[in-house]
Amino acid sequence: MKTLLLFSLLASLVIAHETTDIGEVFQKGSFSADVKLFHMTRTFKDTAPDTKAFAGGGILKYESGKWHGGKIGFAYYGSHKIGGFYTRKEGIRTSLLQSDGEDIAFLGEAYVRFDRKKTLLQLGRQRLDTPMMGDLRMRILPTTYEALRLKNASFAQTSLEIGYVKRYSGFGSRYSDFVDKNRLWGKSGLGYCYITNNTLKNLHLRAQYIYALDSASATGATIARRDYRYADLRYDIDIGEQSYFKAQYGGNNYTDAPNSTLFGAKVATTFFGMLEGAAFYDKILHNNFIVVMASPMFSDWQQGYGLYEPSEAYGGVFTLTPTKRLRVRAVYVDVHSHTQKLVDDFKEYNFDIKYTCNDISTLRISYSFKDQSDASERLHQNRQGGREDRNDLRIIYSLRF
Repeated sequence: MKTLLLFSLLASLVIAHETTDIGEVFQKGSFSADVKLFHMTRTFKDTAPDTKAFAGGGILKYESGKWHGGKIGFAYYGSHKIGGFYTRKEGIRTSLLQSDGEDIAFLGEAYVRFDRKKTLLQLGRQRLDTPMMGDLRMRILPTTYEALRLKNASFAQTSLEIGYVKRYSGFGSRYSDFVDKNRLWGKSGLGYCYITNNTLKNLHLRAQYIYALDSASATGATIARRDYRYADLRYDIDIGEQSYFKAQYGGNNYTDAPNSTLFGAKVATTFFGMLEGAAFYDKILHNNFIVVMASPMFSDWQQGYGLYEPSEAYGGVFTLTPTKRLRVRAVYVDVHSHTQKLVDDFKEYNFDIKYTCNDISTLRISYSFKDQSDASERLHQNRQGGREDRNDLRIIYSLRF
């Protein structure tokens, strides 16, 4: 993938140097900033030490003007400890700092992009937006990928994207480097296809298929999973104010183990123009369901990175939007593991308030507590599986300009 990144940088130079006026291309470019102040505390019931961090950072990006449909983009990614409120050791498990407690700082985006009519080609470090390969911005930084992607929207109400990924920045970009996951993805990386369709009235379809291009890792060991698959639909129902039904399907094909299967359903409606109520259900069969980096499951409102045990989950969401600036959300999920390890065996509650201060800034306060089952906690204490109870508090101030 270093070759892929180098090629994107060389292509960027070609765009710049082939124009008769290099200065004009760059003068027409634009700078943007997407920054956050992020305070997080995570407290555990018994054995694990609490984690705390106050950090600031985000994305500073430059994208050039177009030349013959091409442009280049670069973005600095950073997440830095602020003040002496907490130690670096306390901040390690918040994913706001690196695993050694140091600040995060790296070149998060470096790409060349070509737009021709309804076709887009982008090569290099970039963010992706697909059900199983998303940027999952749950900390200061999103996930970003070293990838090649080609997207076309020539067909009516349909978009098709194909791509290749070899490395990525991991959950919350918590390392100042890109991670080669050849032991999981195979030594040749992942190829994918993603399609959306809105041809039929009230019906919205999405599907993604990801395939490991090689069955062996760099060491020659056989990888566990050959593919990742997902599809969902949303049907808008002409009942009440705004009602819809969703269904989803997913799974993985394993090389030497039972394959996994996910299916789920969700139904929602809106009351009084400002209160949405939704109920959802998910079930995973036979083996762990794995995604690359996204939150496609209806019952997974905050984890986003797998693995997900064979389990059964149900819950509900209430979202109140009394004004355009204020959103209040309450989430409940009850997950029952179908494995002996009982990792995904818990009840979780989340309360989330988001206030839009003005056109460029928002304030968000989120509090959640996860109540593991007693059996799960006992396994965790004996180091045989399970997890322990935990509470999360996040206060986030965001600026975008």
